Amino acid sequence: MAPPETYDTPEAAAAEIERLRAEVARLQTSAPAAQAPVVTTERRGWWRPVVAGVLVLLAALLAPLSVLATWSNGQIQDTDRYLATVSPLADDPDVQAAIAARLEQVIFSYLDVDAAVDEVVTALEGRGLPDKAGATLSALSGPLATGIRGFVEDRILAVVQSDTFKQAWVEANRTAHEELVAALNGDTKGAVVIDRGEVSVNLATLINTVKQQLVDAGFAIADRIPEVDASFAIVKSDDLATAQSLLGVLDPLSTWLPVVGLALIGIAVAIARDRRRMVLVSGLAVAGSMLLLGATLNVIRPFYLDALPSSSSPAAAGAVYDQLVSFIRVALRGVLVIALTVAVVAWLSAPRGSGAAARSGLSRGVDQLRRGRSRVGDTGRLGVALATYRGPIRAAVVGLAAILYLAQDHPTGGTALAFVLVTAFVLLVLEVLAARPGPAGTGPQA
Repeated sequence: MAPPETYDTPEAAAAEIERLRAEVARLQTSAPAAQAPVVTTERRGWWRPVVAGVLVLLAALLAPLSVLATWSNGQIQDTDRYLATVSPLADDPDVQAAIAARLEQVIFSYLDVDAAVDEVVTALEGRGLPDKAGATLSALSGPLATGIRGFVEDRILAVVQSDTFKQAWVEANRTAHEELVAALNGDTKGAVVIDRGEVSVNLATLINTVKQQLVDAGFAIADRIPEVDASFAIVKSDDLATAQSLLGVLDPLSTWLPVVGLALIGIAVAIARDRRRMVLVSGLAVAGSMLLLGATLNVIRPFYLDALPSSSSPAAAGAVYDQLVSFIRVALRGVLVIALTVAVVAWLSAPRGSGAAARSGLSRGVDQLRRGRSRVGDTGRLGVALATYRGPIRAAVVGLAAILYLAQDHPTGGTALAFVLVTAFVLLVLEVLAARPGPAGTGPQA
């Protein structure tokens, strides 16, 4: 063994000790961290994937029902939401044309223009008009009746297209909301009724408005129109009673169905052999169920329109259908975005494969951004704190975003996408600003 090295002075020995300490610190910093021994805890049991799969399938089946229950509850319990759904129909040209046609049908059933014109011609002929004048008057009776009908039709259309009608439509629906709720619950009394597969609204107020405008315009025979109880069918379907029963079951469950679905997914992840993979499968399953719900709404539409009687307006019925299911489409898009986001995060967290490769690419991109930031200047203690408490900070950001998203009354697909993008951007900025602590005396490192 070589004799120990001696130093001439205590100062030289102290300097060598300091050099050795610095070398040890450098080696500790540059050497890769010792890997902890891998402890494998294999989750055995053939039942784990079977039970977890069944639970995820049930959750995927409950997801569309949750959306439908939320829609039903929003239409029944939330008057403002109901008005937001039906109010745009007052501006729809197809709906306006259909209501105008229905008003014309009712008004002309009580106002026989041809008979009225014939009465006038007969009265004039009875006063001893010359034969030529009488023949001319008889020839003009047809065009005169056509002109009167056109005048009445123009008045009806003007009423339907006026701002007064829009305001009356909103107020009428506000007043009729309780009747609609009663109708959906099976009560056939009120201004809005469900009868023989139809949901109808009363048009008596509009008929009276048209009648008064005709009288004010000098068309006195409009006084012949009595007080009538005419209606306009919003929805027609032989399966409406079935839908009514389904809504009656789903409405009370609107709060619990989403909770039960999330609980089923949580249990499936907890008992699964590979929890990360089960999170990925759950996200994809829920996203698939939302796509299936959207496709179902699109498939039902043409069947519903084809089943309408010939007297109905397909264009107006299509506009009403699209408006009534618009909230369902909005809600399913929001759930779709969130489910796909969860699936993507689970995929990126894979220890190997395409997800791991994509994660490595993202890490390299973040490192490049961090190096660019370090050339501008280090983040000091803030960067060290962000790196030291990276996990809790990430959890806090994601948790805050989730709370704010759940606080939205009716989040849309765009709302969900905005939350996802903003959250991802915040996490990226925090990751770029983070810096690991360097050796003693060297400050933080990027």
